[in-house]
Order: sequence, then C-alpha cells, then structure tokens
Amino acid sequence: MTFAPLQARAAACVLAASLLACPATHAGRPMTVDDAAIAAPGRCQLETYALHADHLAEYWATPACNVGGDWELALGGAWADDTAGPRSQTTHHFRLQAKTVFKPLETNGWGLGLVLADYFRAGRGGDGDLSINVPLSISLRDDAVLLHLNAGMMHAETGRRHHATWGGGAQFRLDERHSLTAEVYGRQHSGSNYQFGIARALIPDRLQLDATWGQRLARGGGEPVATVGLVFQSR
Repeated sequence: MTFAPLQARAAACVLAASLLACPATHAGRPMTVDDAAIAAPGRCQLETYALHADHLAEYWATPACNVGGDWELALGGAWADDTAGPRSQTTHHFRLQAKTVFKPLETNGWGLGLVLADYFRAGRGGDGDLSINVPLSISLRDDAVLLHLNAGMMHAETGRRHHATWGGGAQFRLDERHSLTAEVYGRQHSGSNYQFGIARALIPDRLQLDATWGQRLARGGGEPVATVGLVFQSR
C-alpha cells in the first residue's frame, strides 16, 4: 500500500471523528451543535441521515425516547464505507447517549442541559470515545431565532487523550415549515468545522426532511461534507 492511500484513509478517519466527536453530541437534525431540550415524556423520535465526504459514506439511524420524564436515551448505529486506498473498508459504528435538562428552554428565555455519550466501533465492546457536553440555548424573538452554545470534554479511545470540545450555532425560523441553520464547532487538537443546513417539515411535528453542507474551517477550506436526513417523531 502506498503512502498516498494511507494519507487519504487517515484524512477520512479524521473527518469522521470531527463530525461525530467534535461537539461531543449532536442536536436534532440538521444541526451538529446540541441544544438544551429533550423529547417530551412518553415521546420518541428517529433520526436518519446519509453522509458523503470525499471517500467516506455513512448511513445513520438513531432512535431516542424520553424515559421517566427527566432523561432522553438514544442508541444510534451506522454503516460506513471508506473507499480511500486500493480496497474499500466497511465498518459499523454505534453511539449511546443520555441527555437531561437542568433548566427547560422557554420562549424568549434560556435553557441548560447535560449530555453523556459513548461512541465506539463494532468489535470493541463499549470501549470508545467518551464525552460530556453542556448545551446552553437562548430563545430570541419568540423562538424565531434560537442560539446554542456548547462546551465539553472528550476522552478519545485512540491515544487515550482528553480533548476540550466546543460549538456554537443558530436556528432561524423562516415560516411554519422551513428553517435555516448555521454553526461552527471544534475539538482540541483536531481543528474546527462550519456547517449550514435547511429543514422542511413535511408533516408538522411528525416528519422532517433536511440537508446540510459544511467543511473544515481553515485557510482555503477543504474536505466538504454533505448530508441528507429524515426525522420521524411519535405523537
């Protein structure tokens, strides 16, 4: 195997880690930065999306439910195909997440939450990247604009190192069915990314279609990433 394919594979792996671990958690689609909100008691949702980034393709499905009223528990799984190098490599990834809210977000107010997560690959048991994240959300103009700020820490399984994580983003409601998002997020020692998104409620409060585009926040950019997703919500 030549050095060039090794470089490409390493870049793909770094990009995947940036997308999945930089902010330590991810909010509801289409944002990567998390918010200070959980599903209502007794309600569940299913997030699905396809990601394409150069030689990397991923397909995720993540069901989440409110358990007992105070915690939202999620278990996500993904099939990933890395075509860098002479032969493609297929792996399976999983994510366990528990999220709670200390202060619920109110209209024209603010909210504060806590997210605990474990991201790991198949064949390694639960030995993966552990993270903790504190999302702060602020509502402006009667929820027409929502701001989200994240601060956290991640313990990476690779290298056994600790990394500070951060993120900031905004949601802009255009009308009852459409919204736009803009965000930037990063992880210590791994650089930063920015991302823009759009969402359309096909069935209000039940079914959403969304898409994002982003890349690394560096001189000249590079490593563009695109996703398309669907979100299903129970009544």
